[in-house]
Amino acid sequence: MLLVDDNRLYSIAVRSLLESRFRSSVIHCGTFAGLRRELADGAFDLVILDPCLADAPDGKALDYILSCDIPLIVFSGYSSEKRRAGISERGVADLVYKNSPHSLEDLAHAIERVLSADPPNVLVIDPVAAEDSEILRLVATDAFSTVHCETGTDALALLDRTKGAIELVVVYADLAGENDHALLRTLSLGFGEDAVGVVGFTGKPAVNGVSRFLGAGGDDFLALPMSAADVEGRLMHTLAVHRRIRSLQRTASRDYLTDMLNRRYFFDRGPRLVEMCLRRSAPVCAALLDIDHFKRLNDTYGHEIGDLVLKSVSRKLLQIVGEKQHLPARIGGEEFALLLTNMDIGQAYQFCERIRTDIAATKIVVDDEDLSVTVSMGLAHISDSEAFDNYLNAADHHLYLAKHAGRDRVFPDCQSQRIAAS
Repeated sequence: MLLVDDNRLYSIAVRSLLESRFRSSVIHCGTFAGLRRELADGAFDLVILDPCLADAPDGKALDYILSCDIPLIVFSGYSSEKRRAGISERGVADLVYKNSPHSLEDLAHAIERVLSADPPNVLVIDPVAAEDSEILRLVATDAFSTVHCETGTDALALLDRTKGAIELVVVYADLAGENDHALLRTLSLGFGEDAVGVVGFTGKPAVNGVSRFLGAGGDDFLALPMSAADVEGRLMHTLAVHRRIRSLQRTASRDYLTDMLNRRYFFDRGPRLVEMCLRRSAPVCAALLDIDHFKRLNDTYGHEIGDLVLKSVSRKLLQIVGEKQHLPARIGGEEFALLLTNMDIGQAYQFCERIRTDIAATKIVVDDEDLSVTVSMGLAHISDSEAFDNYLNAADHHLYLAKHAGRDRVFPDCQSQRIAAS
């Protein structure tokens, strides 16, 4: 999300609300010039705008955002009904009155309406064919987008492919209970305990079946027959609980300064991601990135400018790497770690070269001066199951070699092997 507001008090309150309640990262700017720069540098799912900007009179910022075809919520102090009606007629997603006692909560509800325009994805695992599945008929309403699998193996493969697009799994209780609830354990280990909600169902009485399912990690249990309305209400409640949990987890997993994933999350999620890649025989590499001469920059320009550099590098990393396939994180100071999946060492090297050159070409505006920085990277291929620290130690060794060789370069492990052999 992009928040555009030149009122410092409201900006702090709104950003805090958005970061604690929603999963999206939030970038803030307070000028029309900053707005244009942010929209040029990256893609946003939603813009929240107070159109009263000092450098953009007469709704100039609103016109510009609408021309970019990005969903827009206007968060304004306009009290004139005529003026508010004029804004509403221009195609904004919503208009929230800023000076109401409930303005922040009203804004949160408006964002939820915009972000939930697409129904949540629900995976139904039922061993009967789709046309014969009673639970699929009950779930396949306008409230949900459903997909059906007949086996747990097919369901896990689908979850692997869709990379977090599925929010809720509805599974037949007997299938979920096979091999002492192995399916629920695999969901928890492979995708995280709260990554997806799991609801069981059955059409026949089962002694202790509900307690065993919930004890194994399920979130709710449906005993059919039930009405479609009751099923929808139960599933929506489970979704709401999981979204709230993920929102809290997101706050705990993010670096406050850069909004990148933090060291704790990287060391929690990283081993599971590597294990999944090795299990599927998919290539995976570890990389460490360090901003060159960062201490000198801090000493010369001050820590405030150093923070701007860290934010700029982080933004560029997220823009290039993303978080859907790969795992990037700030793990301390000016150091960042990456797990690059589905890339062999040659592909990962080319990818890291792109990161290095794009960061070097990025201009960081500081008052009337443009700064640029370079980075050094160490890269290691992961081929065997080892302690997670071993992968990072290998990347760190190659990062040291990159620094020793003159900085502003990527040093892969295959290069050190060539040097050792020569």
